[in-house]
Parts: sequence; C-alpha cells; structure tokens
Amino acid sequence: MSTFPARLTVALAAVPVLIAAFAGPAGAAPDPSPPPGPRLSLPEGPWPPREILAADPDSVGTATATAAAAATTPCPAPASGVQHFAPGAGRTVALTFDDGPGATTPAILTILQRYGVTATFFNLGINSTVRPKLVRSEVVAGYVVGNHTWDHPRLPTLTAAGQATEMDRATAEQNSLVSVGSCVFRPPYGEYNSTTLSLARQRGMSVWNWSVDTEDWKAGTSTDPAWVERIVSRAIAGGSQSNPVVLMHNPPGGIPATVTALPRIIDYYRSHGYRFVDLRGGVGWASTPAAAGTSGGLHLLVRNSAGYVVERTLRGSTWSGWTSLGGGPVMGGPAATALSASAIFDAVIGTDNAVYRQTVPDSGSPGAWLLLGGITTTRPGVAVSPTGVATVVVRGITGSAYLQQRIGGQWRGWQSLGGLLDPAAPSVAYTASGILAVGCVGIDHAFYVKTRSTAGVWSSWHRIGGLVNADVALSPTADGSRLVAVIRGGTLNGYVSVSSTDASSWSAWTNLGGLLVSGPAVTVNGHALEVFVVGADRRLYRKTATDGTHVTGWTSWQALP
Repeated sequence: MSTFPARLTVALAAVPVLIAAFAGPAGAAPDPSPPPGPRLSLPEGPWPPREILAADPDSVGTATATAAAAATTPCPAPASGVQHFAPGAGRTVALTFDDGPGATTPAILTILQRYGVTATFFNLGINSTVRPKLVRSEVVAGYVVGNHTWDHPRLPTLTAAGQATEMDRATAEQNSLVSVGSCVFRPPYGEYNSTTLSLARQRGMSVWNWSVDTEDWKAGTSTDPAWVERIVSRAIAGGSQSNPVVLMHNPPGGIPATVTALPRIIDYYRSHGYRFVDLRGGVGWASTPAAAGTSGGLHLLVRNSAGYVVERTLRGSTWSGWTSLGGGPVMGGPAATALSASAIFDAVIGTDNAVYRQTVPDSGSPGAWLLLGGITTTRPGVAVSPTGVATVVVRGITGSAYLQQRIGGQWRGWQSLGGLLDPAAPSVAYTASGILAVGCVGIDHAFYVKTRSTAGVWSSWHRIGGLVNADVALSPTADGSRLVAVIRGGTLNGYVSVSSTDASSWSAWTNLGGLLVSGPAVTVNGHALEVFVVGADRRLYRKTATDGTHVTGWTSWQALP
C-alpha cells in the first residue's frame, strides 16, 4: 500500500481581504461547582528541558515578531479571573494537552478523531516552530489551539513587558501557521499574578487552569503499565465533579503512558454521561463524509477509525462493504465529486498538510494518490465543471480561500479568492450552465458564497447568513439549474438553502432536523438529492430530497446499514 510522502510544499500566498467581524457570544454561564481556593502554584511539571529543542525536518525556521499579534479569528469577550471548570450545561468534561506539539501529538490526534472527541491544545510557541505540521493538523481536525506562552517561564517572575512578549510571540507564531488566534490562555505551572490576568484579557484570551491533574508528566517516556494505571485513576477522579477540566501533556519528547491511558479516560467519561467540550464551549465535529453519484451507483467516502479513506457504493438498493482507497493516514474527511459517468474524483489532506488527489472508477482499482500541493488548514472541496474542468478549494494558512484547477489536462497554480475564513472546510460546485460557486464559513460563523460567471468574472463574497459550526457542502440541483447549500447550524440540525439560477440570491434556511456531529456531504443521485452526515451515535445517516430539482420531498433521516 502506498503512503503519502512526507513533504512540505510552498505555502499559499497571503492576501489582506476580510469577510466580516465577529461579535461573539456572551461568556458561558458560571459553573455551579465551587471553584478551588486561591492557587498561584500548581504542580504542572518541570520545564524547560535542559537542552534547547533541535530543529527537525518539519521546522520552517521562520522568525517570529514579538509585537502584539492581531487575532485572525476573533474571540468572545474573555471571562474574568481564572477558569477551572468545563463550560456548558449538564455534565461536561474538557480534555486539555499542554506543552506541545510533541512526539505523541499524532497519536493523541488519532485517538481523539477515532472516538469523535474534542479537546484543547495549549501549545508552546517554540515547539510550534519545530512541528508546524502538527499545529495545522490540530486545526484541520477542529480542535481549539490555545496559548501556553513562548517557552514556559514562571510568569510572576517576569516584568509586564516580559509576560506580554511571552504571550505575543506564541500568538504570532500560531497566526503565522494557521491564521487562528488564541482565545484561551494557560499560564505555565498554573502560576499567574494580576499582571498576567490583565495582559491576557487585553488580548482577548480567557485564562484556564484545570480541576483534575493527571500528573502524567511524571511518567516521562516510561511505558510501564503502573504509570498508565496511575494516569487513568487520577484522570477519572474528575468523575466526582460536574464539569472537570483534565490536564494532560504532549511535550516534545512525548509521554507514551498518556497515549495508552487516553482511550480508557474517554470511555470512562462517555459511559458516565459526560459531554466532551473544548474550552470555548464547542463540541467539535467528526470527520465529514463525502459523496458522489455516477451511473454505476452512489459512492460514499469516509475517514475510518484508523485514519484511512474507505469507500462503499450503493447500487440499486444494496450497499457494498467498505473498501480501502489506499494511501496513508489523512487529516479530516475526504471530498469527492463525479468526474465522469463512470468515475469519481476525490481529494484529501495528508499528514503533511498538503492536498492529494485520486481517480476512482466504478469498476477496477482506484488510481494512485497524486500530490497536488499547497499547505492547508481544512479538508478540501472539489467539483468538476460540465466541460471537465476539475476544481479544488481549500482554506490556506493565511485564512483565505484558495482554488486550483485542471484545465486542458494541466493543473494550474493556486489562486487566491480572498476572504478570511473560519477553520471549517469550504465547498465548491458548478451549475449546468457553468457558473462556479465557492461556499465557506466567515469568521462571523455565517455562510458566504463567491461565484464566477460563465464569462469568467468573479463576484465579491456574498453573505448568505446562518450560524455554521462545521464544514459546509454545495451541490447543483438534480437538473443543474441552481445550487444547494447544506450546513450544520448552531442547533446541530442540518439546514438547506437553494440559490437562484444565477446564484446571486438564496432562499431562507430550511431546517432538516437531525443531530449532526459532522459537516454534511451532499450530491445528486439521479433525480434525487442526497445528504449524508455522522449522527450523535457516531453512525452514518442519509436524508434524501426525492425531487432533487425543486429540493422537496425530503425523507426522514435513515441510519445506514
């Protein structure tokens, strides 16, 4: 089985265009549990290491400015004081990982994605420079990335200027890698003073410590089962709390015992009725599926629990089994579209953050995965025009949308479409007349569309509205005359909107119901329109508009066999 090459490609160029400002929701309601007493020193673990981290092949070697960095993703108003308990109503738990990215970060990401669990990563700026691909992978997978300072000093021993520099260097490095600002801050060792709190608040960051300390750092690189048992027992002690925040680590050298313990920790909290949240109150999302219809059947693609792309097809009323499409592990879900009457075109993001493409025929073996390049921070969106032009759209490291097309058999370079996108994947679709539309989520969490006319003229970004918190999906209607947008809304229901024939105006959002834990996939299937999602029970669900031209006649959500 071939694997994706570990290769860094040229970053997509920066552009200054913004979509919109984000007002942000009010702060989360206070946790009913009483906060712990005054705590200025928490035993988070020894730091810094005796030796400076050596650069590895992932290092981009870029200098980072020490001036205050403007967050590209606006934050809600920061909470006052220091927070210790997971946000959200009912029983919630927040898993947090400090001091990364490190050697065990990929394994932690794999486990979190396998279980469909969200988390918060408090990265150190200096470590982000060494493993930038892992920071991007955290964002592609939909996790909150927080600020843990540049190199883990004891903040109360620093001047105000020194503390500010520690925060700003880390934020600037993160912005340079993923165009995502830090909305949450964790002081090293849990130590802070009034200056720390004031500086974090000025930068829009809520300060978060923890209520459950696994002390996993004491295990070091040992794999002794006794350390695993100790970490598990300390982590699940949070079951005595309504809203625990669990502290774990993924430092440069890694903590293998934490990786081994993590599935058991997740199983414990899930079995005891806890809902996993990040420290911004989000529930995250599972990898989004992909779907495409050909004359040979309906193709459904997902990222499986091991991180690989697999496919099943619906022929008539019978689903095939799952078949591997080869390649290596991917980040986030795949994207797919019909390439011809007898083949689909799909694309993924490799663990090197680059885009890879493949052709999968209705019969026979899938083609090889081929590098398309770029450095991205979301899964791709793909579409093929009526004349055979293949189009791929991603969110680049600047936060803007980028497009690459295959015209006349040749792939052209990446083209900036501007905008400032939320870290949710964009989508792309063509009408039968050849109008190209790109849909994305702006930093105000609304749905936006940019179109290119048949004469090749691009519109500006047009705000459609809605409250979107996952990847989005675009498709033509069954007759190709109009476009359909499907999103996961703020209530976690699915919503659909239909465009005019020139894609200049859109209908009001119609609630499709459901409880989605992924973004949707939408595709034409004969005269019907099909939507696929991952439900709250982690199963795949299908909903069909039996009249795919008028987008009416919706069935109920049906779990796939």
